[in-house]
Amino acid sequence: MDFTRNSNQSTVAEMISGLLARDSEPEALWTALSEAGLFQMVLPEDLGGDGLGLPEAATVLTELGKAAAVGPALATLGFGIIPLTRLAEAALIRDTVGSGRILTAALMEPGSPFPAEPKTKAVPDGDLMRVTGTKIAVPYAEQAYRILVPTSEGVVLVDPSAEGVRLVPTPSSSGDPEYAIEFDSAPGQFVTENIAELYRIAIAAIGAVADGLAAGAAALTASHLASRHQFGKPLASFQAVAGEIADVYVTARTIHVAAVSTVWQASQETPSRPGDADVLAYWIAAELPAAMQVCHHLHGGIGVDVTYPMHRYYSAAKDVARLVGGASYRLDLVGASIQREDVLESVEVSSDATGESPFVELTGEQQELQRKLRTYFADLVSDEDAEIMMTERHGKSSRAIIQQMGTDGWLGVGWPKEFGGHGFGDVEQSIFVNEAARADIPLPAVTLQTVGPTLQKYGTEVQKDKFLKSILAGEVHFAIGYTEPEAGTDLASLRTTAVRDGDEYIVNGQKIFTTGGHDADYVWLAVRTGPADSRHRGISMLIVDTTDPGYSWTPIITLDGAHHVNATYYNDVRVPVDMLVGEENAGWRLITTQLNHERVMLGPAGKIDGLYLHLRGWAQKHGVLDEPDVRRALGEIHATFRINELLNWQIASSTADAVDIADASATKVFATERIQRVGRLAEELIGRHGNPLDADTAKLMAWLDKQVKRNVVITFGGGVNEVMRELIATSGLGLPRVVR
Repeated sequence: MDFTRNSNQSTVAEMISGLLARDSEPEALWTALSEAGLFQMVLPEDLGGDGLGLPEAATVLTELGKAAAVGPALATLGFGIIPLTRLAEAALIRDTVGSGRILTAALMEPGSPFPAEPKTKAVPDGDLMRVTGTKIAVPYAEQAYRILVPTSEGVVLVDPSAEGVRLVPTPSSSGDPEYAIEFDSAPGQFVTENIAELYRIAIAAIGAVADGLAAGAAALTASHLASRHQFGKPLASFQAVAGEIADVYVTARTIHVAAVSTVWQASQETPSRPGDADVLAYWIAAELPAAMQVCHHLHGGIGVDVTYPMHRYYSAAKDVARLVGGASYRLDLVGASIQREDVLESVEVSSDATGESPFVELTGEQQELQRKLRTYFADLVSDEDAEIMMTERHGKSSRAIIQQMGTDGWLGVGWPKEFGGHGFGDVEQSIFVNEAARADIPLPAVTLQTVGPTLQKYGTEVQKDKFLKSILAGEVHFAIGYTEPEAGTDLASLRTTAVRDGDEYIVNGQKIFTTGGHDADYVWLAVRTGPADSRHRGISMLIVDTTDPGYSWTPIITLDGAHHVNATYYNDVRVPVDMLVGEENAGWRLITTQLNHERVMLGPAGKIDGLYLHLRGWAQKHGVLDEPDVRRALGEIHATFRINELLNWQIASSTADAVDIADASATKVFATERIQRVGRLAEELIGRHGNPLDADTAKLMAWLDKQVKRNVVITFGGGVNEVMRELIATSGLGLPRVVR
């Protein structure tokens, strides 16, 4: 899997950047793009092109979108040249595509964007087709050499100056030319019956533009916030401001992963997930204009000045959101497209696609792993244990399940073989985590994802020998001891001390909200070994044995009625010096490294997919699956899941040595806040359509109540989302730190 650009795309991006730096006026830019041969490059080599394709064309559109300077490029490349090269015969392509020629497509009819069954009619007339009907929102129709027109018989190529074609200028937000067209037996050339392919390519192209618009607007706004001062400080240094621009970044990243996936899908002969185009179109319409409004708000008066470029981004965003049909229409389509039992059954990847970059799909081997895990987890937890774990997440039942996973060899999916694992990569580990979350399996995340990997990298041989094998066997369990009554988000202010006494440390202090601390064998404990004012420079990491007589705990029952967390107390607890992890006073690096991994763990798409499957199964059983509000809610939940999954994939597939802080934080913010929203949606539907006198409905209502309440925690667990937004602003957008 690879979300990065290939060498051809990188070269194209550099060319576009150079042209934009030289020619920013629309007409001059269009001429420069044409003279550079960027529109011919996607033609097959036997037609005089470079044999490139949609990924490279999408790169052109994204880079132009970043500058809010798309002009006729979207219509010409995304609606014209690329569809023709995929769908038309060589002679027709040769006659139609030419240097500087604008092409476009008529993708909307009144009340029906991208109609699967167009009302516009076409009838044969010798070698021609006669087209009759009405199309709207056709960009650059009058300026175009030809228009691709979806009709009842397929796609027909029409000359806008032909007899029987009436063009009427209509408004666009950006001011780019746009037209309604009335066809009255207008002559045209038949191209293909495959209207769906035209639509798929067009949406991918729109997605590429939206990707650029979101990234460009975020960068423009970040630059303003870094340079604009109020009260003697950069605007970016105010937490509220950093939070808002971080949300724009999150939106930009969600659009990016959806666009990259859809472009890749549309580039394949047979898309493995054709529904991604619907998800992308919905996401653009629902999220992009709102993000632009935030950017305008953050600019203040400067942003609404027409001599400043921000308005171009907003106007273009409004146009593309309208062009795809709007959020409501697109959500209906997503809801209609997901009436399936299991998306895994329909995923196929051609063997010749797996060597490409980008490659946005699980390989055949990864899909097989996913299927095995899905089957395995489906039968792992008995109904009795599931009921127990609704209130007692850590205890006899969870230990038995985890030990069974260890016996069956499933706990070391992402661990290196030298430490007893499978030796799989981060993508496989992401699959493991997501499938466990989907099935609500009590995964020992702290032990597997924090303790194990940290010991592998920083632990002594004694520590590795003592713990790693037992962890993989599911026989030893850790809790994390970080948060204190006076040190939550400000972890560097922790007060629990560890004082060296010969071959031991003597630990005194208190931790709070220690998940699983009542059942753990050990606590992964952050302590202060430096002076009281040393902050992060004086923190060390110890492994504390919970059988020590100085260790105790009291339960904290959370709002879901369950016992997850505790207050834990350390009263002259003795810890052998050989249980110091890493160097003394160097524990902060271990904490921050671990937290980045935990933020990814806190954002698995499987949580949302599991909720979706519960709701869909209930709706199907009780005959409400086709209710409009049910389908729309399921559509939103599925779209959210798919975006979340793509975010997970992007992070897992990165070849960088360290987890990208901004993207890890963005995934955590997105997943933890969106699952709260989709949980509310699910409860609304059950409350509206369900009858609690039915046993299954009552059981689902109780399960949802606990899940929704449980998910309140995850917006501050693993790092409060306000701080995540600060990390996004500084690491992802290069802004100055928030002043405290």
